[in-house]
Amino acid sequence: MAPLSQKSRALWWYIRHPRYYREFLRVSTIEIKRLWRPRVQDEAAKAREWCSVNVVSVSEAFEMMGIAEQSQPFEEQWKEQLRQAHEREKQCPVKMGGGSDLALLFHLTESIKAQTVIETGVAYGWSSLAFLLSLKQRNNSRLISTDKPYPGAGNEQFVGCVVPSDLYDHWTIFRETDRTGLPKAISLARNIDLCHYDSDKSYDGRMWAYPLLWNILRSGGLFISDDIGDNLAFRDFCEKINEPPIVVRSGERFIGLIIKMGKNNF
Repeated sequence: MAPLSQKSRALWWYIRHPRYYREFLRVSTIEIKRLWRPRVQDEAAKAREWCSVNVVSVSEAFEMMGIAEQSQPFEEQWKEQLRQAHEREKQCPVKMGGGSDLALLFHLTESIKAQTVIETGVAYGWSSLAFLLSLKQRNNSRLISTDKPYPGAGNEQFVGCVVPSDLYDHWTIFRETDRTGLPKAISLARNIDLCHYDSDKSYDGRMWAYPLLWNILRSGGLFISDDIGDNLAFRDFCEKINEPPIVVRSGERFIGLIIKMGKNNF
């Protein structure tokens, strides 16, 4: 018998996990919309063009945010922890998505001495590791994460595998979709210092989650969204909240940053 295709494995996974039926319907609706929206690629091109026009260097971004440069490179400061994390990734039998700009995430968390951080999207847990290496240095600090397993990939038990057990005391993870997990995460922390969005990359998914995260972000807090070159959601969100965006590049990807200057909630 021929092996199942990825789409067939994903469908079978949804069938065997009833609690994700609503998410399956939502994802299916998005895919159907894509069939009727041939300009999706054009939107991505427009988003990348907008990012390219607005991009600044990380040094310039720090200056715009009033943040000092890093005194010690992240990779040197946590060399042994990163080596061990890479070993744990090598031992993982399931391929998952890559991490974000770890040095950037760590330094931003350190710069505001964040106590409470929410992130969406975990995979191997690289961004989680960056946040936790900062948070562990402060008492009563916490990272709250949400992550939906990859349908049909069998990665459930390996989510966050690069994070060592000695950081678990600072970490709460909801292994659920944004739609069910994010409200639970928010219920644990109604006032956060930093949020990092790296889950549902669709326009609709972002525009649903962005306001929820923005509304619980404290004044002076940091809003971070990865892969903003996929579509125009980040640009449109910045226009809605009337806050100036900061765009930096990480490899081929663009990362969006916003400082919450006031209390302009939705």
